[in-house]
Amino acid sequence: MTQQKIAYITRSEPDTSIVESRLAGRDYQLDVHVCESQGEVIEAIKGADLIIADGGMAMPREVIEEIDTAKAIVNMGHGFNQIDHNAATEKGVMVVNTAGFVTEQVANHTIMMLLACAKQLTRMHDVVRTGGWDKGTLANLGHMPTIDGQTLGIVGLGNISRATARRAAVFGLDVIAYDPYAIPWVAKDYRVELVGSLQELAERSDFVSILVPLNNETRKLIDADFFNAMKPTAYFINTCRGQVVDEAALIAALQSGQIAGAGLDVFEMEPTPTNNPLLKMDNVIVTPHSAGTSDSSVPGGLAQIGDETARLLSGTWPMSLANPAVREGLPPRPAAKSVP
Repeated sequence: MTQQKIAYITRSEPDTSIVESRLAGRDYQLDVHVCESQGEVIEAIKGADLIIADGGMAMPREVIEEIDTAKAIVNMGHGFNQIDHNAATEKGVMVVNTAGFVTEQVANHTIMMLLACAKQLTRMHDVVRTGGWDKGTLANLGHMPTIDGQTLGIVGLGNISRATARRAAVFGLDVIAYDPYAIPWVAKDYRVELVGSLQELAERSDFVSILVPLNNETRKLIDADFFNAMKPTAYFINTCRGQVVDEAALIAALQSGQIAGAGLDVFEMEPTPTNNPLLKMDNVIVTPHSAGTSDSSVPGGLAQIGDETARLLSGTWPMSLANPAVREGLPPRPAAKSVP
């Protein structure tokens, strides 16, 4: 079999040792391309059989339409919104992501945000550190809901949502979810009640967590109507992508007291400008798009990239195909299997 060429596109020189360790015994040529422009990406992918896109490397339609020989793009990351998967499907190119490699970390971060909002963690932390702790501190904290017996509403019921639901149950939260694509028996297995609309979820929830991919269907899914339907005592948590929320509507809801507060790991623009009103509110807890970060995240993601690349080199389907509609226009392949 002819040696297959892999174009590894990245913004900085990578350590490819983990990826290559998963490709042991396979005949391939791995070429690393540090790219600073769209034109450089287009040149780098010419003649490649497979493309590995380091986290955050943008591959818009203009780039995808220039693919000449590549069968797949393997993306380092759970989210793949920077890759035009619709254009890839039209081109007959598989888009493969590393789904699941940060599921547990993001679920942990989501619950951390929920607890921190409920217990006003950062506000109390600041009071103690700045010497403001006195006899009136606790009396002046205001709304502090109990957690057990409250309702967590999750928008989306994918891997991360289900992991979050498991954790929520431990704290005695009732969990509801809105996901028009959810399978009822899966929801039942996780003790999640499916609701029929975003409106119902907003009205019933004491905490709302959105955990959906960013695409044309979910962009600004959460808008002013959603916040207007929420309880004034409820908190909103976003640990997926900033653009799934109308940020101006969120700011307005917080400023008007329409909702009690928010926990945000992601923003419409990242890094978010220092003059963003969200950074000035003491009822908003913020982190720097770090929900999936841990000591094991990058090594685990790189190992998964290597495994998916090995499957593709071997002629099977990948384990995590982000654009499954592409199957209809491609020759049959054996099912994905574990990589030895």
